Amino acid sequence: MKFGTINHLALTVSDLERSKAFYNRLLEFLGYEQAEKTPKLILWASPNGVITISPSNPESPNQKHDRYSPGLHHLAFSADNREQVDQLYQLLVEHGAEILDPPAEYDYMPGYYALYFLDPDGIKLELTYIPNWPPES
Repeated sequence: MKFGTINHLALTVSDLERSKAFYNRLLEFLGYEQAEKTPKLILWASPNGVITISPSNPESPNQKHDRYSPGLHHLAFSADNREQVDQLYQLLVEHGAEILDPPAEYDYMPGYYALYFLDPDGIKLELTYIPNWPPES
């Protein structure tokens, strides 16, 4: 483990079973394996870290994620090549996921190629390929 890397990301979801189906497909594609499941937590792990989902408080007044309020705007995963971005796009379309922007090149960095989509609660997710990143030191 490298100092300063993200250890895990914990997401709160409105419907655990619906989100489990979504994240099982997504995270399996990205190389994560489901490692734990309890009534209050589902955990996926990979050499890149851990992602968990847990149910929201049904009495919370915030039932839909708003990426423009303080908090998480979006979560981006890395791809090894453009083909992986395109493959995930096809998988998401087949399963009816909401696509914000299909795979395309963006001006953020040279060769930045990304797909943007939403999870069932409206959390914005991204899969991106950046050639020659990270730079060799």
